[in-house]
Amino acid sequence: MTAFSLARAGLALFVGIVALEHVLRPGLDPAERFVSEYAVGWTQPLQITAFAGWSLATAACAVLAARAPQRPIARGITVVALAAASAGLLVAAVFATETVGGELPAGVERTLGGRLHDLGTLFVFAGLMIAAAASVRLIARRGYRLAVLGLLVALFAIVPVLVLLGLDAPGIGQRGFILVGLAWQWLFAGAILRREGPAAG
Repeated sequence: MTAFSLARAGLALFVGIVALEHVLRPGLDPAERFVSEYAVGWTQPLQITAFAGWSLATAACAVLAARAPQRPIARGITVVALAAASAGLLVAAVFATETVGGELPAGVERTLGGRLHDLGTLFVFAGLMIAAAASVRLIARRGYRLAVLGLLVALFAIVPVLVLLGLDAPGIGQRGFILVGLAWQWLFAGAILRREGPAAG
Protein backbone atom coordinates (compact mmCIF):
# COMPACT_ATOMS: atom_id res chain seq x y z
CA MET A 1 0.00 0.00 0.00
CA THR A 2 1.37 3.43 -0.91
CA ALA A 3 1.91 6.30 1.54
CA PHE A 4 -1.02 8.14 -0.06
CA SER A 5 -3.31 5.13 0.37
CA LEU A 6 -2.16 4.65 3.97
CA ALA A 7 -2.86 8.29 4.74
CA ARG A 8 -6.36 8.22 3.32
CA ALA A 9 -7.16 4.79 4.83
CA GLY A 10 -5.93 5.81 8.29
CA LEU A 11 -8.01 8.97 8.27
CA ALA A 12 -11.09 7.08 7.11
CA LEU A 13 -10.54 4.44 9.79
CA PHE A 14 -10.40 7.06 12.54
CA VAL A 15 -13.56 8.81 11.37
CA GLY A 16 -15.41 5.52 10.91
CA ILE A 17 -14.55 4.18 14.35
CA VAL A 18 -15.40 7.41 16.17
CA ALA A 19 -18.72 7.61 14.31
CA LEU A 20 -19.45 4.02 15.35
CA GLU A 21 -18.57 4.80 18.96
CA HIS A 22 -21.20 7.52 19.02
CA VAL A 23 -23.75 4.79 18.33
CA LEU A 24 -22.22 2.21 20.66
CA ARG A 25 -21.86 4.60 23.63
CA PRO A 26 -24.99 6.80 23.57
CA GLY A 27 -24.43 7.58 27.24
CA LEU A 28 -21.41 9.70 26.32
CA ASP A 29 -23.01 12.93 25.08
CA PRO A 30 -20.92 14.15 22.10
CA ALA A 31 -21.68 17.73 23.08
CA GLU A 32 -20.16 17.27 26.51
CA ARG A 33 -17.59 14.48 26.22
CA PHE A 34 -14.29 14.32 24.39
CA VAL A 35 -13.30 11.67 21.84
CA SER A 36 -10.56 10.38 24.15
CA GLU A 37 -13.21 9.32 26.66
CA TYR A 38 -14.19 6.43 24.39
CA ALA A 39 -10.89 4.87 25.48
CA VAL A 40 -12.29 4.61 29.02
CA GLY A 41 -14.59 1.62 29.24
CA TRP A 42 -15.43 -1.28 26.99
CA THR A 43 -14.78 0.66 23.75
CA GLN A 44 -11.14 1.15 24.71
CA PRO A 45 -9.81 -1.25 22.02
CA LEU A 46 -11.81 0.58 19.37
CA GLN A 47 -10.53 4.00 20.38
CA ILE A 48 -6.94 2.77 20.58
CA THR A 49 -7.37 1.43 17.04
CA ALA A 50 -8.79 4.78 15.94
CA PHE A 51 -5.83 6.68 17.38
CA ALA A 52 -3.42 4.18 15.84
CA GLY A 53 -5.08 4.63 12.44
CA TRP A 54 -4.80 8.41 12.68
CA SER A 55 -1.17 8.10 13.79
CA LEU A 56 -0.41 5.90 10.78
CA ALA A 57 -2.12 8.39 8.46
CA THR A 58 -0.09 11.23 9.94
CA ALA A 59 3.17 9.31 9.56
CA ALA A 60 2.23 8.57 5.95
CA CYS A 61 1.66 12.30 5.37
CA ALA A 62 5.16 12.90 6.76
CA VAL A 63 6.56 10.42 4.24
CA LEU A 64 4.74 12.21 1.43
CA ALA A 65 6.07 15.56 2.63
CA ALA A 66 9.63 14.19 2.78
CA ARG A 67 9.44 13.36 -0.94
CA ALA A 68 8.74 16.96 -1.95
CA PRO A 69 11.79 17.92 -4.05
CA GLN A 70 11.95 21.64 -3.31
CA ARG A 71 11.98 24.10 -0.40
CA PRO A 72 14.05 22.02 2.06
CA ILE A 73 13.31 24.23 5.10
CA ALA A 74 9.54 24.08 4.66
CA ARG A 75 9.81 20.38 3.87
CA GLY A 76 11.82 19.74 7.03
CA ILE A 77 9.42 21.68 9.23
CA THR A 78 6.44 19.86 7.76
CA VAL A 79 8.01 16.43 8.20
CA VAL A 80 9.13 17.06 11.80
CA ALA A 81 5.76 18.56 12.78
CA LEU A 82 3.85 15.64 11.28
CA ALA A 83 6.18 13.15 12.97
CA ALA A 84 5.55 14.90 16.31
CA ALA A 85 1.80 14.76 15.75
CA SER A 86 2.01 11.06 14.85
CA ALA A 87 4.00 10.35 18.03
CA GLY A 88 1.51 12.37 20.05
CA LEU A 89 -1.33 10.23 18.74
CA LEU A 90 0.48 7.06 19.79
CA VAL A 91 1.00 8.50 23.28
CA ALA A 92 -2.69 9.43 23.44
CA ALA A 93 -3.54 5.86 22.44
CA VAL A 94 -1.31 4.25 25.06
CA PHE A 95 -2.31 6.49 27.98
CA ALA A 96 -6.00 7.04 28.67
CA THR A 97 -7.45 10.42 29.55
CA GLU A 98 -8.51 11.17 33.12
CA THR A 99 -10.66 14.16 32.27
CA VAL A 100 -14.39 14.43 31.64
CA GLY A 101 -15.26 17.01 29.02
CA GLY A 102 -11.74 18.34 29.29
CA GLU A 103 -11.94 18.90 33.04
CA LEU A 104 -10.44 16.81 35.82
CA PRO A 105 -13.31 15.58 38.04
CA ALA A 106 -13.34 16.66 41.68
CA GLY A 107 -11.40 14.29 43.90
CA VAL A 108 -9.45 12.77 41.01
CA GLU A 109 -5.69 13.27 41.13
CA ARG A 110 -3.98 13.47 37.77
CA THR A 111 -1.46 10.66 37.24
CA LEU A 112 1.61 10.49 35.03
CA GLY A 113 -0.43 8.58 32.45
CA GLY A 114 -3.07 11.29 32.36
CA ARG A 115 -0.45 13.98 31.97
CA LEU A 116 1.19 12.05 29.14
CA HIS A 117 -2.16 11.73 27.37
CA ASP A 118 -2.69 15.49 27.62
CA LEU A 119 0.86 16.12 26.37
CA GLY A 120 0.26 13.76 23.46
CA THR A 121 -2.88 15.63 22.40
CA LEU A 122 -0.98 18.92 22.63
CA PHE A 123 1.64 17.52 20.26
CA VAL A 124 -1.15 16.52 17.85
CA PHE A 125 -2.73 19.97 17.78
CA ALA A 126 0.55 21.90 17.61
CA GLY A 127 2.11 19.50 15.11
CA LEU A 128 -0.78 19.70 12.67
CA MET A 129 -0.97 23.50 12.96
CA ILE A 130 2.73 23.93 12.25
CA ALA A 131 2.70 21.37 9.43
CA ALA A 132 -0.29 23.03 7.75
CA ALA A 133 1.36 26.45 7.94
CA ALA A 134 4.64 25.15 6.51
CA SER A 135 2.89 23.15 3.80
CA VAL A 136 1.78 26.24 1.92
CA ARG A 137 5.45 26.70 1.00
CA LEU A 138 5.68 23.14 -0.28
CA ILE A 139 2.56 23.35 -2.42
CA ALA A 140 2.46 26.63 -4.27
CA ARG A 141 -0.92 26.20 -5.96
CA ARG A 142 -3.32 29.02 -5.23
CA GLY A 143 -6.25 26.63 -4.76
CA TYR A 144 -4.40 24.69 -2.07
CA ARG A 145 -3.36 27.82 -0.21
CA LEU A 146 -6.90 29.18 -0.27
CA ALA A 147 -8.21 25.84 1.04
CA VAL A 148 -5.70 25.89 3.92
CA LEU A 149 -6.68 29.48 4.69
CA GLY A 150 -10.34 28.46 4.73
CA LEU A 151 -9.62 25.64 7.15
CA LEU A 152 -7.65 28.02 9.37
CA VAL A 153 -10.58 30.43 9.45
CA ALA A 154 -12.92 27.55 10.28
CA LEU A 155 -10.60 26.43 13.09
CA PHE A 156 -10.56 29.81 14.78
CA ALA A 157 -14.29 30.32 14.19
CA ILE A 158 -15.36 27.20 16.09
CA VAL A 159 -15.26 28.64 19.60
CA PRO A 160 -16.74 32.08 18.71
CA VAL A 161 -19.60 30.38 16.84
CA LEU A 162 -20.38 28.15 19.82
CA VAL A 163 -20.32 31.20 22.11
CA LEU A 164 -22.52 33.16 19.70
CA LEU A 165 -25.03 30.30 19.68
CA GLY A 166 -24.95 30.14 23.46
CA LEU A 167 -23.70 26.55 23.44
CA ASP A 168 -21.51 25.23 26.22
CA ALA A 169 -20.42 22.22 24.20
CA PRO A 170 -16.72 21.38 24.63
CA GLY A 171 -17.21 18.04 22.91
CA ILE A 172 -18.50 19.70 19.76
CA GLY A 173 -15.64 22.18 19.84
CA GLN A 174 -13.07 19.40 20.14
CA ARG A 175 -14.65 17.42 17.33
CA GLY A 176 -14.59 20.57 15.21
CA PHE A 177 -10.86 20.97 15.82
CA ILE A 178 -10.29 17.31 14.96
CA LEU A 179 -12.32 17.51 11.76
CA VAL A 180 -10.35 20.53 10.58
CA GLY A 181 -7.11 18.64 11.18
CA LEU A 182 -8.37 15.56 9.38
CA ALA A 183 -9.63 17.67 6.46
CA TRP A 184 -6.22 19.32 6.09
CA GLN A 185 -4.41 15.97 6.08
CA TRP A 186 -6.81 14.60 3.45
CA LEU A 187 -6.27 17.73 1.35
CA PHE A 188 -2.49 17.68 1.86
CA ALA A 189 -2.08 14.03 0.83
CA GLY A 190 -4.07 14.63 -2.34
CA ALA A 191 -2.21 17.84 -3.16
CA ILE A 192 1.19 16.17 -2.78
CA LEU A 193 0.08 13.27 -4.99
CA ARG A 194 -1.19 15.61 -7.71
CA ARG A 195 1.97 17.68 -7.57
CA GLU A 196 4.41 14.82 -7.78
CA GLY A 197 2.31 12.42 -9.85
CA PRO A 198 1.22 8.86 -8.99
CA ALA A 199 4.83 7.82 -8.25
CA ALA A 200 4.72 10.01 -5.11
CA GLY A 201 2.13 7.69 -3.63
